[in-house]
Amino acid sequence: MEPKEVLDELKTILATRLKFDPRRASETTMETPLPKGVEGSIGLDSLDFIELSIAIEERFGIVIDESEDLTEHFACFDALCRYIVSRVASA
Repeated sequence: MEPKEVLDELKTILATRLKFDPRRASETTMETPLPKGVEGSIGLDSLDFIELSIAIEERFGIVIDESEDLTEHFACFDALCRYIVSRVASA
């Protein structure tokens, strides 16, 4: 699985599961930051991150270890896509 394919899946999750405006979700790029309060970000808050994590686990069949510091993996879509690809490959 390629990062671009993962990004497309994440855009779908944003629109369907997190109820983001589909147009806004489709405009995200690999460089788009995730956390609320970061300039140009998609604006995810703590509850959005939990919901996104659950959706990722279900869609990609991986387990996200919450005891691990995931900040760098959830900084932007590029980092998140690369994290997911690496976890899927090692699963």
